Amino acid sequence: MITIKKRDLLEQKQYDQPVRTIVRDIIQLYKLEGEGEYYLPEELDDDIMEYEFPKFSLSVELILEPSDMVDDFIVDAELFREDNVISVSVKYNPEKKSSITYDLIGELNEIIAHEMRHIIQKSRTEFDLERPTGEGIDYYTSPEEIDAQVFGFRRMARITKRPFSELVRNWFRTHKDLHTLSDEEQEIVINKLLDYNSKI
Repeated sequence: MITIKKRDLLEQKQYDQPVRTIVRDIIQLYKLEGEGEYYLPEELDDDIMEYEFPKFSLSVELILEPSDMVDDFIVDAELFREDNVISVSVKYNPEKKSSITYDLIGELNEIIAHEMRHIIQKSRTEFDLERPTGEGIDYYTSPEEIDAQVFGFRRMARITKRPFSELVRNWFRTHKDLHTLSDEEQEIVINKLLDYNSKI
């Protein structure tokens, strides 16, 4: 049985609503528009430039790109830490737009929670976020990245009701083009994520 620190449990629940709000807005544009570059929440309400949550504010840059070159969808994101802007890219097969929505919601929950965790890390100064993290295995095994990945995958596990380890292994298997890790490196990262998750 996994023992979870009280702070971690409370923190995960505290950020459920912010993640849910952002994912809902992204899906709304995905369903209505399907293509283009959007700034949230401004796109849905001219008077609101940022999402305002109890401990932080942020905005989202969203790029929706239909493409026959992908099987279902590819989601990627990064956080511009100075401005608290999450840039999200969704490339998807337009022929499967309706059938992939459920899986897309799951992955968006993971990636938004992940990037939001970096905002939390910045506010709590638990990690040295100024130092370069490198790339490849150095990036994926950095303490702040392990922490954010676990936070995101935990959110996805709760939403999809699927086991944490299954989601982690599946993500690394299906996102080889994004992480570019060798099979051996991939296993090292997966084991670190499973170990970190078991300790919090």
